[in-house]
Amino acid sequence: MGDIVAHVLAALVTMPLLALFLTYVLARKWVKKKKRAFYFAINVSTLFFIAAVHFLIMALWGKSYLWAIVMFLLVVNFLFTIGYWKKKGDLHMRVIFRLFWRFNFLLFFSLYFSLLVYGMIMRVSSNI
Repeated sequence: MGDIVAHVLAALVTMPLLALFLTYVLARKWVKKKKRAFYFAINVSTLFFIAAVHFLIMALWGKSYLWAIVMFLLVVNFLFTIGYWKKKGDLHMRVIFRLFWRFNFLLFFSLYFSLLVYGMIMRVSSNI
């Protein structure tokens, strides 16, 4: 049983679009509202995109930069908090975290596809 869970998690990390799609389908059946299901799928699949970017970097450059990713996430969260506090004059951590998390989805979604394209180009060019 544990082996099956490990294989499913490995597939979802290597293919985060599959995680996004499956989470959306399951949330759509459970919540019955498209918008809430979509946001739920984005929130869940952000973790998979972050992990996928980490593993793509490891595959491309052979070195783990997980510490840099975590530090980047902490700095971005800090900047979002400071920016929100300066704009609103108050801190609403739930709103700040939601903004931060959705920003990370957009960032790591685009990084994932950029690294995929870069990896394919490098693999093809090394074989020519």
